[in-house]
Amino acid sequence: MLAVVPTQAMHFAPSQLATARLALAQMALLPIVPILLLPFIVVAFVVVFPLWALALGVLWLLRALLWPVDRVLGRAGPERLAAPLERGTRWLTTFGGLTERYAAANPPPDRS
Repeated sequence: MLAVVPTQAMHFAPSQLATARLALAQMALLPIVPILLLPFIVVAFVVVFPLWALALGVLWLLRALLWPVDRVLGRAGPERLAAPLERGTRWLTTFGGLTERYAAANPPPDRS
């Protein structure tokens, strides 16, 4: 029968053992994370993205239909019929103004 002989390399401080156990527990949870995130990914790509794309398509279609009407009526500036649709399209493409607020709060560095 083979006997296990303890060696100097097998002795660890209690804090090292606790750290090793914590690391092993965290690594054991890694495969669970994608499973937990799957419902959010499905909702984002199956529900939210198609609705966003549909809304964007409808706004672009309405803008394309109103553009010739504005040209025929000779309207320009904010009194155009398509102006609210352009604001709505800009709001939709910037994710509710989120990207514009982020850009305003974090200006790019000056490279001069």
